[in-house]
Amino acid sequence: MNSIYTAEQVKAFEKSTFVKKGDDLLAMMEAANHSVDELIKAYPKSEFLILCGPGNNGGDGYFVGIGLSKLNKSVKFLNVLDKSKKSRLCEYAFEKAKNLAFIAPSELKNVLIDTVIIDAIFGIGGRIDLGKQIEEILSFCNGFKSKVAIDVPTGLDSNTGEISKACFNADKTITFIAYKLGQRVNEGKNFTGKLILKDLGLGMTKKITPLIKEFSFKDIKGIIPKRKNSAHKGDHGKLLVIAGDEGLGGAGIMSSESALKTGTGLVKLLTRKSYISASLARNPEVMVSGADNAQDLEENLSWPNAIVAGPGMFENFWSEQILFKLLVKITEKKIPTLLDAGALRLITNKAFSKMKLHDQMVLTPHPGEAADMLKVSTQEIQKNRIESAKKLQKKYNCIIVLKGQGTIICNKKEMYLCSSGGPELAVGGTGDILSGVIGSLIAQGLTPLDAAITGVGLHAKAGENFANEVGKIGLAASELIPQIRKLLN
Repeated sequence: MNSIYTAEQVKAFEKSTFVKKGDDLLAMMEAANHSVDELIKAYPKSEFLILCGPGNNGGDGYFVGIGLSKLNKSVKFLNVLDKSKKSRLCEYAFEKAKNLAFIAPSELKNVLIDTVIIDAIFGIGGRIDLGKQIEEILSFCNGFKSKVAIDVPTGLDSNTGEISKACFNADKTITFIAYKLGQRVNEGKNFTGKLILKDLGLGMTKKITPLIKEFSFKDIKGIIPKRKNSAHKGDHGKLLVIAGDEGLGGAGIMSSESALKTGTGLVKLLTRKSYISASLARNPEVMVSGADNAQDLEENLSWPNAIVAGPGMFENFWSEQILFKLLVKITEKKIPTLLDAGALRLITNKAFSKMKLHDQMVLTPHPGEAADMLKVSTQEIQKNRIESAKKLQKKYNCIIVLKGQGTIICNKKEMYLCSSGGPELAVGGTGDILSGVIGSLIAQGLTPLDAAITGVGLHAKAGENFANEVGKIGLAASELIPQIRKLLN
């Protein structure tokens, strides 16, 4: 897993590390040497244009150019904001580089299109309000074939991943000391390109607790439950799926099927009686019961060791009474439970206001549901997904899975970010599949947190595999299930 930090954490670490005079200069020169190595490896025959700002990121750029020129590479500089006062390190680097070639912004149109553009304008301390001059420069440079950012692309907020009107759209970013949050969330991930970390031997990840850990499928493969040769169905859990109100019967069928094919020993679906036949026709291996009222639910609660509730539920009497009864009982019994979809909207209603959820529960909202749960707009959720996830966790005292590009998982102490998954998953029903997968893993013995991390990783990788085989458009949610089963085996 990759450790991800805020800009403030990185700056504080630098301050505590560079205590002797010249430490910061040595680190800057080391960063430049690493950058030169990467650039030579990637672009052995190219010319380079380096955009340098007045701060330390500009100093990085000047030293990179000096290093390239010593290897007889064609290097030119564009001194951006040349009237601004330079930082101490930038001024030092500029003096070392001033005998090399410089161009004015008006000369950009003469630069060959296959020139590699290197962005060293602002870096970690950058802002998204860039001003007209820089926006014009970046807009023009974004038309070049090869673009490399030093540390952080100009116009990208290092903390939030927000971008400016003309953010530098890097093909790759060479970053230093540690990964910054803004590089991995929101639009930041798209504008950073391939991210190359050079920790400069400072070991921040060994010394400082990260804000969040980023994972992909390869990081969770070892958590997936294994099968013994002597296994029987009773060894792999019993999952109750409560789902499928009128008009939404498919949600329960998909959720229970995904749970079954993720490896749960026994799966039971409690749904509207009108969907019993459809469920049995699709998945005869899933036990299915019809429920007219909360009494029918109670009869099924002594059986499972994990529960999924909410897919295909909405605000009507049937869903409300079933969920109310469920929450009363699982609070008493402390059954690990996942709430999704309609259940998440229901718990925001007045009737549920005094209900206490326990810390072995998993809530899996998409941004719209998260907005309802926090009484804010969806835009506010998406603007700062990290803080939104924290607020949800604090309010509901549960494990939170905030779905979307870069799904976030957190409990009271830990926070995780999924690096996998793409737009192929942006279709109805994929959340129902995810609920079944996570519920299945809980039933099989994983902790709710490990199940959430593993389920999200499996689900995202399955989407990627579908996209690689078929394309990003046209996924039907149930097509994820065979992909997930393949990954498990």
